[in-house]
Amino acid sequence: MLLKELLKSKGLKQKWLADKIGVSEVTVSNWCVGKSVPKKAHLQKISEILEVPVKTIINI
Repeated sequence: MLLKELLKSKGLKQKWLADKIGVSEVTVSNWCVGKSVPKKAHLQKISEILEVPVKTIINI
């Protein structure tokens, strides 16, 4: 499942996630559309915040 789908399924906004991890909303948007990939540390934070395994976020 892609990050964009995860956020939508949990009723969360990209800005909310950006604020929680300390990155810009543009950065999260780029992750959501596949323009870039979160660094390992950010993946771990996203995993904890959204309560899903890292492999779910990176779509393995």
